Amino acid sequence: MFNVKDMKEIQDIFKTSDVGEIEIETPEGRLRMVMGGKPAPVKAAPAAAPAAPAQDNTGGAPAKDSPDSVYELRSKWVGFFTRLNTKTGEYYIKLRDTVKKGDIVAHVRVLGIMQDVIADVEGKVKEILIEEGQPIEYGQPIMRFEK
Repeated sequence: MFNVKDMKEIQDIFKTSDVGEIEIETPEGRLRMVMGGKPAPVKAAPAAAPAAPAQDNTGGAPAKDSPDSVYELRSKWVGFFTRLNTKTGEYYIKLRDTVKKGDIVAHVRVLGIMQDVIADVEGKVKEILIEEGQPIEYGQPIMRFEK
């Protein structure tokens, strides 16, 4: 099921992010961990800030600055982000590249398993929001595409 190395990787995620709770399901089994014995508290938005739109479970949403022409791709996993294609040694995508719906644009490493990050729309890469190797949370914006 999960080995000591996997557990240490999960601990690293807890230490380097605001994640307070994680649940992972693999073909070998399911693991749920809560840091500090309770889920992380929900952070309240400042009074002057407008309420954030509800997120859907598709992994993406229209970006706030121009909902019709810009799409924001979001993470479906908690882990570590990489754009590097290990087979070629090159990045899957770069800024201003054009991608098609269904293209692999990056990976999220979850317990040593690389999960594909797939473009939900066709468009041009406008912005990459996560640095190589950085921890990433569920629902966190990864990149923006111009449709």
